[in-house]
Amino acid sequence: MSIKVSRRDVLVMGLAGAATGFLAGCSSKASTKAATTGGLTIAGKTTGYMKDYAAGKQFKATKPLKVSMLFQDNPAYPYKPTWTVFSEIQKRTNVTLTPTVIPFADFTTKKSVLINAGNAPDIIAKTYPGQESPFVGGGAVLAVSDYVKYMPNFTKKVADWNLQADVDTLKQSDGKYYLLPGLHQSLNPDYTFSFRDDELDKLGIKHPTTWDEFKETLTELKKAHTDGYVYSDRYGGANAINQAAQVYGTMGGYSAVTKSSWGLNNGLQFDQSKKKFFYTPADDNYKALVSYFAGLVKAGLMDPETFTQTDDTAASKFATGKTFVISTNAQQLQLDRTSLAKNGLTSAKISKNVLLGGPKGKVVSGSRLENGIMLSSSVAKRDDFEAFLQFVDWQWYSDAAQILVKWGVEGETYTYKDGKYDTAPGWKLAAYGFGDPSATKDIRIDDGYSCGNFMYGGTTAIVESTMPAEELAWQKSIANFKPIPPSPSIPYTPIEAQQAALKQTAITDSTNTWTMDFILGRKSVSSDWSDYVSELKGKGLQAYVDAANKAYDDANKSKKKS
Repeated sequence: MSIKVSRRDVLVMGLAGAATGFLAGCSSKASTKAATTGGLTIAGKTTGYMKDYAAGKQFKATKPLKVSMLFQDNPAYPYKPTWTVFSEIQKRTNVTLTPTVIPFADFTTKKSVLINAGNAPDIIAKTYPGQESPFVGGGAVLAVSDYVKYMPNFTKKVADWNLQADVDTLKQSDGKYYLLPGLHQSLNPDYTFSFRDDELDKLGIKHPTTWDEFKETLTELKKAHTDGYVYSDRYGGANAINQAAQVYGTMGGYSAVTKSSWGLNNGLQFDQSKKKFFYTPADDNYKALVSYFAGLVKAGLMDPETFTQTDDTAASKFATGKTFVISTNAQQLQLDRTSLAKNGLTSAKISKNVLLGGPKGKVVSGSRLENGIMLSSSVAKRDDFEAFLQFVDWQWYSDAAQILVKWGVEGETYTYKDGKYDTAPGWKLAAYGFGDPSATKDIRIDDGYSCGNFMYGGTTAIVESTMPAEELAWQKSIANFKPIPPSPSIPYTPIEAQQAALKQTAITDSTNTWTMDFILGRKSVSSDWSDYVSELKGKGLQAYVDAANKAYDDANKSKKKS
């Protein structure tokens, strides 16, 4: 199903705060069993469960289950009710998934509305670490850490891959976590930039390896193309700022187009030496970051429409030869190649540029946790609750399920030989460059495989299975980048979390507005920076930072006492 939420609903429900989850879907009379997890008791909720379920074993409910799921509709592969990914999941698990489909651009807002109104589906997909925090206090989402003992694939991967410290960063003030994150065996960055390699070669320009060189490359391209802009970006410029922020020693990246954070998040960075949080968008590192991009725009190197245009508009400029640089990832690279060819630029060559170094050297965001899922708190009322948890564990954390949602059915949509995957004859996976480009069927577009709602992390072998040789080579090229340790979670109490959320919205909204004003030249970094910081202080910046540090300190004191 698809949903529509009015702007009035957004305002009213957003102010209402988190509510309890909606009543769970149908299930039949349960058998009797009791088990204790984390001080909680699950009794008589074993309808459909497998007595011998274990890590690596196929889950199949002994009685049919119906599960609802919040589903993000991506314009690159629009949802189709005929996708076989759902029927194949049902065939293997005896679980019928019913998606609540939300447009990509509205997903974050409408997800919040549904959760706060108590109308969220059982499974809430596409949730990044930290995005669950505003919903914890109202009781609308489940404390999943209470029940992971029923999820053997999840717990085994956390243990085998030494991810417990990463998972611990998700804990709230009650010592529990409310998000089931995607788990990566190894770190695999993806986003970077692609240049028109043929144009650089023609002009004798080297690919940049640092942000200073990036500006020099744009300058040389501009000399050869004096009309228009050589660089116009997608993602509302958020990827570019996020990429640069990491090597500038700060946090940044917010898309005003989709109203989504790419790295700014709550703005609170953790000083590992002082063991204190601070608001990094008010420091000198962020000031230097903003000054850099303001300089690109002022010099006519970066299109100011970057920050307001749709991804399609940015892609069109690149695909028609109007611009020569754009943000990309492994999937987008293949799509851009196809678009260039369709527009007659058959000799155009593009590739993923190496990650750029900066003032802090060669560093990259280092968490192996990816976006994952929340569960509505109402699922704990289901009489098939244990079977539901087993299904979630198999579907999102078993190797078999991760291969299924990535490649489909062996012998039908893909082949596997000598340790390598490929699309079956007649099929392609254009987004990753697999299969015959002239094939009429795409396993992603036509059958729903390799879509973001299901693909969260996995073994290195599974993650790299859709990587062509050039992507594997690119991954090796960044092996010498040092991972940035993830910041610890801020274990607010429910009341503290609500207060922090209100301050965070006001403060980060101000930061985003000023950041765009600085970059677009409406404000001067040199003369107006103090006014920006004063505005942040007026919105409660010090109290916001103090509350974070108090929550962190209080939690650590409690740990020491215990």
